[in-house]
Amino acid sequence: MAANRQSSNDAPPEQTSSPSHSRRTLGPVGLTGLGIGGIIGAGFFLGSGIVIRQVGPGIVFTYLLAGLVLAQVMGAITSLAINVPVRSSYQEYIHSYLGKFAGFLLGWAVFISGILAIGSEATAMAVYSKTWVPSIPLGVFAVIYVLVIIALNLFGVSNLGKTEAAMSVIKSGVLVAFILVAGLVVIHYLPHTQVSGMTLVNRAGGVFPTGVGSLFKGMLIVIFSYAGVTTVAMATSRTKDPTQTVPKAALLTTVGVVSLYAVSVAALVLLVRYTHLSPHQSPFVTALIQYHYLWFSRIFNGVILIASFSVMAGTFYATEWMLISMALQKGAPKFFKHSGAGRPYPALFATAIMVLATLVLAFILPSTVYTDLTAASSYFSFINWLLILLAFIAWYYRVRKTHQRVSHLAFGAPYVSWVMAAAIVTLGAYSVTIHSFQLGFYVFIGLTILITLGWILVGRRVA
Repeated sequence: MAANRQSSNDAPPEQTSSPSHSRRTLGPVGLTGLGIGGIIGAGFFLGSGIVIRQVGPGIVFTYLLAGLVLAQVMGAITSLAINVPVRSSYQEYIHSYLGKFAGFLLGWAVFISGILAIGSEATAMAVYSKTWVPSIPLGVFAVIYVLVIIALNLFGVSNLGKTEAAMSVIKSGVLVAFILVAGLVVIHYLPHTQVSGMTLVNRAGGVFPTGVGSLFKGMLIVIFSYAGVTTVAMATSRTKDPTQTVPKAALLTTVGVVSLYAVSVAALVLLVRYTHLSPHQSPFVTALIQYHYLWFSRIFNGVILIASFSVMAGTFYATEWMLISMALQKGAPKFFKHSGAGRPYPALFATAIMVLATLVLAFILPSTVYTDLTAASSYFSFINWLLILLAFIAWYYRVRKTHQRVSHLAFGAPYVSWVMAAAIVTLGAYSVTIHSFQLGFYVFIGLTILITLGWILVGRRVA
C-alpha cells in the first residue's frame, strides 16, 4: 500500500536529485504556521461549546490532558521524521513497521476522516453564517461552501502553505484578543454588571459540577480539535532540514496550540455559565454578545468563518491527494492515479461527491449533524494517532540505534508511548457510552468493516 519499505538500517532516500528533495521548502516558521493553521478550526471554535456543556469549567483539564496525548503523537512523528527520512508521507512508517494492512487501514482512515472533517467544517461555517441570515437552512449554507471549495480546487490552489500560515496568525491573534478582553472583564477593568470569574464558576457548581470523571466525557471532540496535527506529519517530507526544522516546529506547534486552547476555554468559563452555551453558536460569540461587545462578536464570527474556510480548503486538497497516493501504491483503484501536469480530475470529483454526500445529514439531522460528523471523523483520528504511536514504538524497539535522537515531546519513551496508546483505546471505548457520539461510532464501525473487506478482497493481493 505505502511506498517502498525502509530497509532495516534506515538508509535515507537520495538527497540530491530526487523529486522529494526539490520540494523541501518548509522552514520552522512555515511548518509551525502550517501546523497551527491546520489544527485551529471549527473543531475548537464551535466544538468547544459542546464539550464545555458536557464537562463544565473542568474542560480546561480535558484540553490539557488531550494535549499530553498530542505531545506524544507529535514526539513520535518527529522522532521518526528526523531519523528515517521518507519520500512521501508518514504513511510509510505505518507500512514499514506495522505491516501492509496497517498501511492500507491508515490510508483509508485518513481519507475518510478528511471527508468527514470537511463536512463537519462546512456545517460549522453554516452555523456561523446563520448568525447573520437565520432564515436560510443550515444545509444550504453548507452545500454552497463546499461547492466554492470544489471550484477553488478545480482551478488549482496556489500558495496554500502561505495562506495557512497567514490564517494561523489571524486565528491565534483573535484568540489572544479574546483572552485579553476576558481578563479585563474578570478584573473589572472593563465595567459590567454580570457575575464573572471564579464567583461564576462556584455558583455554577464548581470546577467539576457533575464529578471529576466528567472531564473525560468531551475527550472525543477535544481530540478532534487537535486532529489537524497530521498536517505537520504530512509535511515533514517537504522540510528544508528535517533534523532541525521538524523538532522546532513540533515543539512550537504543540506548546502554542495547547496553551491557546487551555487559556481560551478558561476565559470562556470565567465569562459565561457553562450551561448557557449552545451547540448552534460559537461559545466565543455567545460570550461577547452577553457582555455587549457586538462589534467584537461580528469580527470574531467573520474571522473564524474565513479561518475555517482555509482549513477546509487545505483538508480537501490533502484528502484528494491521499486518494491519489493510495492509487499509485495500489491501495485504491488505478483510475485515481495522476502524474504530470493538469488537475487530477478523477480524485477531485470523487472527493467532492463524497463530501457532498455527507451534507445530506445537514438536511436530515440539522440539529445534530455537526456532532455526528465530528464524532465519526474523531474515531478515525483515534486510529490515526494510535497507529502513529505503535509505529514509533516498533521503530524504537526494533530499529533505533543508540545515537539516534528521540524528540523531547516523546518524553518517557517508549513506556509513556504505550500508556498514551492505551489511553487512546480507553477514551475511544468510553466515548461510546455517551449517547450523542453513538451514531458517529456506528458510522465509524461500518466504514472500518468496509475498509477491512476491501483489504481482504483486493488490497492484500496487490499491496
